[in-house]
Amino acid sequence: MSSQIPGTNQPPISFPGIASGIDYNSIIQKLTSLTLAPEVQLNSQLASLNAANAELIKINNLFASVQSSLAALSDPSLFDSWDAISSNLGVLTAQGIPGAVATPGTYVIDSVKVATATSVASNPLAGASERSNIAGGAYVGQPADSVPLANSYAAITPTNGTNGQGTITIDGVSVSYNVNTQSINAIFASINAAVDVVDPSFTIGFMGASDTVQIQGSQPVTLGSATDSGNLLQVLKLDQAPINNSGGPPYSVVATSGVGGINVSAPLNDTATNAGFTAPVTSGVFTINGVAITVSATGDNTASVLAKINASAAGVNANYNSATNEITLTSKSTGPQSIVVGAGTDTSNFLTLAGLTTASGSTAVVGSQAEVSLQQPDGTTKNVFSNSNTITNAISGIALNLVSSDPATPFSVVVGQNTSNLINTLNTFTSVYNAAVSEINTATQAPIVTPSQPGALPGAAQGTIGGGVLYGNSDVDSIKSAMSDLVSGFLGSGTQYNSLASIGLTLTSSFSVVTTSNNGSSNGGSSGSGQAGSVAQQTTYQGTDGTLQPLNTTTLLTALQTNPNAVQQLFQGASSLTTQLGTYLTGVTGFPTLLSTGTVGQIPSTAIMQNYENSNTNIIASVQEQIQQITDEANLQANGLRAEFVNTETQLAGYQSLQSQLSGFFKQSGG
Repeated sequence: MSSQIPGTNQPPISFPGIASGIDYNSIIQKLTSLTLAPEVQLNSQLASLNAANAELIKINNLFASVQSSLAALSDPSLFDSWDAISSNLGVLTAQGIPGAVATPGTYVIDSVKVATATSVASNPLAGASERSNIAGGAYVGQPADSVPLANSYAAITPTNGTNGQGTITIDGVSVSYNVNTQSINAIFASINAAVDVVDPSFTIGFMGASDTVQIQGSQPVTLGSATDSGNLLQVLKLDQAPINNSGGPPYSVVATSGVGGINVSAPLNDTATNAGFTAPVTSGVFTINGVAITVSATGDNTASVLAKINASAAGVNANYNSATNEITLTSKSTGPQSIVVGAGTDTSNFLTLAGLTTASGSTAVVGSQAEVSLQQPDGTTKNVFSNSNTITNAISGIALNLVSSDPATPFSVVVGQNTSNLINTLNTFTSVYNAAVSEINTATQAPIVTPSQPGALPGAAQGTIGGGVLYGNSDVDSIKSAMSDLVSGFLGSGTQYNSLASIGLTLTSSFSVVTTSNNGSSNGGSSGSGQAGSVAQQTTYQGTDGTLQPLNTTTLLTALQTNPNAVQQLFQGASSLTTQLGTYLTGVTGFPTLLSTGTVGQIPSTAIMQNYENSNTNIIASVQEQIQQITDEANLQANGLRAEFVNTETQLAGYQSLQSQLSGFFKQSGG
């Protein structure tokens, strides 16, 4: 109860007892507190009812989680999923095909040959040579190897690095160069002069009439250092070249291709070098596999043209290999498919200048089929061919992904049912089911009865502590009993594996509760009087609290191997767990149970749990009405008392004033 004084028509008396000396406010508060006393019990009842409704909502939401887990258990793919394990993952991996039925067993793979893709490689000599004459610009007609390297036919754009000039280290000797002022011949001369100091037999230069660079010497060849700047090793195509430092001297290294050739980063309309092509590339279109690709001599370079090919529907990947100076077109699909390069309607000469046509010297390698030879469980051998490296017709229901070829080493692929999804789904169901049942157990738990305190008179009342907010609610407890009956009863339609217990999912067989008992020891009483005291203890009883024990996966796997159809009928079908429990919970929660086959159960106008909540809500409204009536009565009482006390105080004040006047009168008259 509040310490505030009730009343609605007048405020509390501001200066009580001025005339009488009586504390009227205290009197009013004490008198009305007797009237308000029943509100204490009613407010306690109201709090219990609100807590009960909150608990009902919580339990209902937990039931909804059980319904969701039933929907997952109704998915047929839980029983149509297969595992395949390869014993040689470096050659072949395998997995089940969703929705497909496989035949369990061990399959021996005798040989594997992966499928390859058709490719077309350009003529590496299609580009201009560093030994050719410059086509145009300031150095027109001059040999490219005698003009500044930056203005020559180098296939890779030469740079000096960040220091204004480049440095290259060969055989431990660092040599400076400047691609903007020195020709490749001048740079060779500088390198020869510097390295000759440590190896007089050292030479660097072109091999004969070609523009391929060669290094020879009497000492083992070393190329580059951490302090080098610029990209001369890449320009000379020496960065990926194999170094021959055995069996010498002489020791040597030969570049992977010529210095000259197509410069993929240079604009196609570079009039001095034609971007490394032997003639200017013309704007227009060219075709690959019948797909037209547009070329702009003023807006493209070779790299952007290759990007257009890759982005088109031509079905090929175009790549440039700077080490070999080759453009390669590779089919995006494996198998012996054709790559048709060019057509009579082409208006650009790009394919010819790039060396990608047959006439310009391209080379084609036709792709091959994948092949798998395997022994089936019945002992027969089967050879399967495919254009793809994913083979789905070798083992029923299983996809084989070929990784590499192995023509001679047998290995196995073991096919069996995939049980991990089923086990995970059953564990999820068990978890949410137990959460709902455990919440009911806690909410309906009986309070602990405590013996009377030591020293109490015989027959003194015992006390209670704890207890759930729904203690005594047999309606909620009946829902738990119905659910327990469903999960522990007969399910499915067969005579074998016709219950959850038969596949390893059983109810608990014992449970523990907290109880109290008398402790008869002399020290048992809290007062030390030797009277018996109250001791809390955990007591175990035989029976079930309605929860499920953890899934016995060994029992489940045995059942699946013995009779998988019977196990599936436990969870899917007219007499299954999902249908029966789902139908029941639809009526309990008012939420639909959505199985893979559709909704089960009929949503009622008022669900069972909602009905319980509505009943509490009606009682809450009644209790609130009683509280309001008591409050109104207390207000009326306080208003009446306050009016009477104010009137009494007013009269007393008047009498006191009159008395004062009379007293003064008598003094003046000498009385």
